[in-house]
Amino acid sequence: MRMDRFEQYQTVRRKTDDEWDSAISHFGIAKGQLMIIWTLFDFGRPCTQKEICDDWYENKQTINSAAKKLIDEGYIDIAPSPDNFREKLLTFTEKGRFFAMRTVGRILEAEKNAFSRLSEDEQDQLVRIYGKHCELLKEEFAKIRGENK
Repeated sequence: MRMDRFEQYQTVRRKTDDEWDSAISHFGIAKGQLMIIWTLFDFGRPCTQKEICDDWYENKQTINSAAKKLIDEGYIDIAPSPDNFREKLLTFTEKGRFFAMRTVGRILEAEKNAFSRLSEDEQDQLVRIYGKHCELLKEEFAKIRGENK
């Protein structure tokens, strides 16, 4: 029996999530830790926890817990922001910078390589359709939140 398109989409999405989880667990880090390392690596500068939360659409507690683990493991430091004494900046230690290159650098490179293996037309379609799906999903989830108030 042939799966309907929605079931096919769900299967592919779960397989993609499994691949990400496998890559992350290979390096012994949790998703929250990956988010911090990725953002610091990608931005190339110290970041606040709020910036990381905003970049990944993640809650503060997840990022705060992950930051504490990364600090304890010696991968990042935390210091007051010179611009706002209430904000704390996360930054790589030397150990953390090397770890980021060995982990997130490799994951990001693999993601880029996989994307570049699509034709330009396929890349455009993927970005357009995925973006549209995200917006439609946002609308549908807003309906759920409205019903639950």
